[in-house]
Amino acid sequence: MTLRLAAAVLGLVLAAGAALADPPRRVVTVNLCLDQLALRLAAPGQLVGVSYLARDPRTSVLADRARDIPGVRPTAESILALKPDLVIFGAMAHANARRLVAAAGVQVLELPWAESLEQAESLIERMAGALGRDGEGRALVASMHERQQQLAWTGPPTATAAVLEANLRTSGKGSLMGELLGMTGYRNLATELGISAYGRFSLEAVLAGQPDVIILDEDSNADPARATAFVDHPAIRTLARHARILSLPMRYAICAGPENLDVLQKLREAHR
Repeated sequence: MTLRLAAAVLGLVLAAGAALADPPRRVVTVNLCLDQLALRLAAPGQLVGVSYLARDPRTSVLADRARDIPGVRPTAESILALKPDLVIFGAMAHANARRLVAAAGVQVLELPWAESLEQAESLIERMAGALGRDGEGRALVASMHERQQQLAWTGPPTATAAVLEANLRTSGKGSLMGELLGMTGYRNLATELGISAYGRFSLEAVLAGQPDVIILDEDSNADPARATAFVDHPAIRTLARHARILSLPMRYAICAGPENLDVLQKLREAHR
């Protein structure tokens, strides 16, 4: 092989390596929590598809950002129509769509569910790396750390809180909301009653527990439904005579991520 030919071959190899190292240009996310991280991390125009839930203001804290991005269903047809070069799925979900997308020659990345702020930070770093946005990932994690330090409660718990969600579900031991309550100086009534991470309350148990703060989404029953009718129940008005009602849109606590810092802010303010 002549020196000129060797140099040409080396140049082709280096060029191919550079192409492989290029960040993806057309990314689709197929999971609400991953959508919201990608909406924060992706370069302008890089994110070309998000799950349909990301565009719904009842479930997504970034619905305004997602409004102009096509929404996808978790089907290969819906995803491949956007001609992605990377599709990010939640791990252990939509197995058939993942298989078909990969079979079409599109790169697939599976990321796990984050159940805590620490896990969310790890997820941010992994997604930022996949998008070629490491600097943005580090900056987002650093901003989360700074705000968390400002809001964290340093003493022992001083109040008891009860979280009421649709169908009188609640967030007990090991839940994300339980972590946020502990970080801001609250005892979680559900945990004290032995309720698991995502268990169910009865209004009688809440009344008997005499919490200092009731956390619910007061707007959830704007369109009356059986699942959220408890918001307007007389028992809640009875509790409000001695407990503070903290209205918190539950979309801020569906996913572990930067939006949880807004929850910490509201919880700290409720101490005052």
